[in-house]
Amino acid sequence: MMGAPTKWTAIVVTCTDRASVLPLQNELEVRQKKGQIDRDVLILTVEDPHARVGSGGATLNALLVVSEHLSQCRGYTVVNSDVLMDSHILIFHVGRSFSFDSCGRAFVTLPATHATSEEKGYEGLVTNLDNLIDTLTYKLSVGCPSGVWVCSTDMFLFVPTTPKINWDGFDGACVIAVPATREYARNHGIYRIDKEGFVEDIFFRGGPTAMKMCSLHNDRGDLSDAEVSLVSGIVFLGARAAEKLLSLHSLPGLDACTYMGLDSGVKPIELSLYFDVLLCLAKDVTEEEFVSGEKGNKYDKAYQKKHYSEGLIRSVRSLMWKKLRGIPMKAVLIENARHDYMTRSTKEHLRHVTNCPLQTEGDAHFNWSNITHSHIEDCCDVDHSAVITNCIMEGGVTIGPNCAVSHCHLKRNVVIQKDCVLSNICSKSSKVLARHQLSSGIFLQGFHVRLGGSLKTTRMVYTVLGKFDNLDTPYVKGTSTICNSPWIVFLTRTGIDKEDLWSTHQTDYERTLFNAKLFPVWNIQEDVGIRDTLWLEGGELDPIMLARWRSSWRLSLEEILSCVDLAAEFAWRRDVFYDGGRRRVREVLIRGGNQILMPFFRSAAAEGYGQQTLECIDQGICESNSPSIAARGLAFIANVLGAMANGKGGLRSGPAANAAWQSAFNLLEEGKICEGVKALAKERNNWLSRPDRLVRAARHYEGADQIFIRLSVMASKEFISTKPCDAPPMNKWVTATCPARMDLSGGWSDTPPITYEHGGAVIDAAIRLDGKKPIGARARKIEEPHIILVLGKDPSQSVQIVCEELSQIKDYNNPQALGALLKAAVHCTELVSLSSSESLRDQLMRLYGCGIELNTWSDLPHGSGLGTSSILAGAVIAVLWRLSGKAYEHASLIHAVLLLEQMMTTGGGWQDQVGGQYTQSPWLYSWCQHWPL
Repeated sequence: MMGAPTKWTAIVVTCTDRASVLPLQNELEVRQKKGQIDRDVLILTVEDPHARVGSGGATLNALLVVSEHLSQCRGYTVVNSDVLMDSHILIFHVGRSFSFDSCGRAFVTLPATHATSEEKGYEGLVTNLDNLIDTLTYKLSVGCPSGVWVCSTDMFLFVPTTPKINWDGFDGACVIAVPATREYARNHGIYRIDKEGFVEDIFFRGGPTAMKMCSLHNDRGDLSDAEVSLVSGIVFLGARAAEKLLSLHSLPGLDACTYMGLDSGVKPIELSLYFDVLLCLAKDVTEEEFVSGEKGNKYDKAYQKKHYSEGLIRSVRSLMWKKLRGIPMKAVLIENARHDYMTRSTKEHLRHVTNCPLQTEGDAHFNWSNITHSHIEDCCDVDHSAVITNCIMEGGVTIGPNCAVSHCHLKRNVVIQKDCVLSNICSKSSKVLARHQLSSGIFLQGFHVRLGGSLKTTRMVYTVLGKFDNLDTPYVKGTSTICNSPWIVFLTRTGIDKEDLWSTHQTDYERTLFNAKLFPVWNIQEDVGIRDTLWLEGGELDPIMLARWRSSWRLSLEEILSCVDLAAEFAWRRDVFYDGGRRRVREVLIRGGNQILMPFFRSAAAEGYGQQTLECIDQGICESNSPSIAARGLAFIANVLGAMANGKGGLRSGPAANAAWQSAFNLLEEGKICEGVKALAKERNNWLSRPDRLVRAARHYEGADQIFIRLSVMASKEFISTKPCDAPPMNKWVTATCPARMDLSGGWSDTPPITYEHGGAVIDAAIRLDGKKPIGARARKIEEPHIILVLGKDPSQSVQIVCEELSQIKDYNNPQALGALLKAAVHCTELVSLSSSESLRDQLMRLYGCGIELNTWSDLPHGSGLGTSSILAGAVIAVLWRLSGKAYEHASLIHAVLLLEQMMTTGGGWQDQVGGQYTQSPWLYSWCQHWPL
């Protein structure tokens, strides 16, 4: 049996620069608003105290900050490690920039949607971070004791099922390992694990001997040559182990890893979580090996770790050994898991984005598809193998095989060849791209770059690479390419010199594609943009373009990644997402269909796009000038306003007759749709300030919607017909009794406008009460020329209403008025004309030569849900028609009840009156005629 998901106390994201804190915090808060993170979870974004403190330093600093916040929440005046004893904390390291995604590896967008979006009520892009949160919450951490989980975001981690991890009596550290081939593991860390599951050693880029020691046991218990236990980037520290790690923050040297050290003026120090912290917990590592740092030399060299004085390093490591040594460190191998590091290899990235390593059938939390959150016009041609995420495509765009396109707005016959990767292309740049023949295997990316100095602005800078390019291969090597061509071919084709690209103090072996100043950012005389970047990809020798390129301020990809404006990047993605969403709303508005839009409406409201969504719907209604589209659109707007209230402000049901809205309603009643919608929108702007006013505005939009539904149902008059018949004599009662109706299935499918747009099917059961039909009406002619309405069968308890003037009947459209249903029946059956200048008395004498008494009753309790009011309306109409000398068929009676309920402004469907009449037919249906809505 699967355990319950972990309830996190806090989720923390670390980042390397101050400018990223607010954008990342906003991303977490948006997920919390949408219910993807529980509302009571403390969410924090923690800036590393220095640019390079390493994963170990970032973990220690994050642990200090979250402990401080939890201590404050619980009333402590100093950091108290006791808060760790009953907390479940999750720390993510965003880490280094990523060459192929402007928002970093954590926010690489996945070709998926949230499987629970309808249940949760929201939509949104799915990122690698979302998958990691899901994996840890629902799989890896299930059943774990209090403590701290630390997770890298540099990889795709695929864990198909919840592993069985025995947490009984756990006290210490637990690392998560996954199986990997030796070929894959030679660029990563690996664990040597003993038979009891304890970690004996950790190696980075281990050689053949280390690989053999870390090999996994096969089914026979022998060491297998095929796979080793890989460092997955996830570790769990039990509460006691986390407490000991936290205690390091106050020790000399180690305090330099935290913000307290920064505030105290201590020089920073860089620590790896695995090779400077956890390594001292490995069973077979000696004190000298750890303190000397020799086992982490390969890691330090690979990541260009800063050199510190030997005395400082030995002192810091010695302190950690004394504090942490003795904490048991177990390893859990997730046998069916898979680890895919997001490298700087263009070929690997193309594989990842066109065949996501996380994609699987039957995923309980994500739905995977090659096209997600994208609006693609029918005239576009997208190959079935292409992956399109968060895009808008219009005007004949063609996407070739094995392409990946994300966060783009493409138009005007753009043609993308096979194996291309595009991201962040706006509609303006798309026009330029349409005039360029992009080669196959090209990566074209846009980056929002933050410019400093006096400019203090953000510009879009475009980069171009090829799928065969290697960012780190020295320029002088024969295998080094740019846009899939050798450097010598590129330089000859464009006229660019290598001195244009690299500083003279760099050697040829230090000059790479990654640090080449290729990409124009700004020109003092003219604008630069995607055209200049596309010239690098496929342009010929052009003296004008070359001079323009040389006179421009240019950046390398390395420099671009260092100054990405993360806030602008997230904003661009949201803009594309909600622009595409609004186009979908407009399409459903115009064409109809069964798409569920409420998750989008709620998301738009949560992220500040509610107003734009409202204006989009307004515009669609006005341009169509169609009553059916107007009715649908007004219902959409009511739902958006309700979403903007965010569950506050009161119930959606309520009155909708505020005088401020009346002039707009009058325009709609007169058929002036566009003018009415504009008047509604103008008034709406006065109601957006508070949840309660938003809810009240939503009620009035539902009221406006009812105008069109009422007008539509009123058209059902053409289906109502009667024939003359002999009228009963004076004082002869005409009586109709009916059973109640119990709805077994299909409720609401009988109600306009649903039943008109989609048809309806209902299963009913006619029921008696104590063997009798509980609902009835009777009418007779009386001598005195007035109308008597009697509510109730028992004379001692009944209520009598005597109507001598037409004005006494005209409040039929107020459901709260006494006898409203009976008065509406008088109007509906045209027993008399309420608009006539002739008095009620004169009409009765001229038409019937007498007055009329109408008596109704129901033995069912009020609000029983058994269809009383509609069935009673049918009985009343039946006796009034018969009394006035009119014969009818059942179909006419059914439509007459629909008409009566619209006259009363209560609205309603057909299942009640049908169920009360057709007692032998439990299955009731209506065909979809798309009329009149």
